[in-house]
Amino acid sequence: MPPNAYSHWASPFAQFGSPFHILPPEHLYRMTCAEIMTPDPMTVRADEPLSRAIEILRDNRYRSVPVVDNDGIMVGQFGIHALLALIVPKSAMIRGGTPNLAFINDDFVDLQRRLVEERDQPVGRFAEKDAVTLHPDTALTHVVLSLYNCHNNLPVVERDTGKLVGIVSYWDIVGHLLEEPK
Repeated sequence: MPPNAYSHWASPFAQFGSPFHILPPEHLYRMTCAEIMTPDPMTVRADEPLSRAIEILRDNRYRSVPVVDNDGIMVGQFGIHALLALIVPKSAMIRGGTPNLAFINDDFVDLQRRLVEERDQPVGRFAEKDAVTLHPDTALTHVVLSLYNCHNNLPVVERDTGKLVGIVSYWDIVGHLLEEPK
């Protein structure tokens, strides 16, 4: 295919010498989750301590990490929001919450104390069990909509077994959207 066959889909940044090219829509609709996912993502086993999951989040700057059983079956997902929920005062977590927490004089040591109390517990106890998952054959449009709605990385599991096979992040989508057509 000639290099300018999709010139009408050229990047708006082309005038600035940008190396990015926008893929034509017909190419995107053919893609599936399997083509854009990151295979074999880092995971944490449900029976590992919470501290291990926190280390993975911190060391890799992840928003979440899939939680699996010993056979690699997806159990849930543990992420930054679950971590923050562990250290926020419980009165703030009640439905409707306390709108003003100024009366609570917690300092950093108080937040650490709450986390230390839970760090040896199995991470599976804190995993989001109803996390949205995708399948390798999920259409790209559905993947993008799911990312938009969930605001998180999405695990990709085998349809029949629930075994984790990959993960899709915002960066996976952006990377593929800006590729030059093949």
